[in-house]
Amino acid sequence: MASAQMIPMLKKLLYVHKELNHLASEKTEILKKGDVAALDALFEKENEHVKTLRALEEERNQISTLTMSELIEQAAPAEIQQLQDLQEQLKKEYLFLKQQNQLNQQLLHQSLQFVNMSMNMLIPEPEKLTYSSSKANGYAGNSFTLFDSKA
Repeated sequence: MASAQMIPMLKKLLYVHKELNHLASEKTEILKKGDVAALDALFEKENEHVKTLRALEEERNQISTLTMSELIEQAAPAEIQQLQDLQEQLKKEYLFLKQQNQLNQQLLHQSLQFVNMSMNMLIPEPEKLTYSSSKANGYAGNSFTLFDSKA
């Protein structure tokens, strides 16, 4: 039955998700420190885990295209509890990863805002090259105009 083949597959998926969660927690600490070199190395590790996750997901789809709920409904009575436990653990790991990634995204956004603010403070704003009112130029006191409006 498909559920017997799916249990080892789901355990592998759970393991990879736990590893990704560990890397996401490490990423949070690295972002707080601002260590760009460590962040690059972590991205490479993360990409390897994502590739593994994709391969496992393709393999899972080859075994069965059923959802977890459908798989649990069709499973043998001895496998139902194990599948439900795996489903709950995968859900928990997925939600933790989602929250951790949102936190990391916020930290990156704040870092970019800080960099932009620092750049704006260091680089002066260029003078405007557009036309302005006559009061802004040196002719404000004079009533000299280039055109004779009476003509």
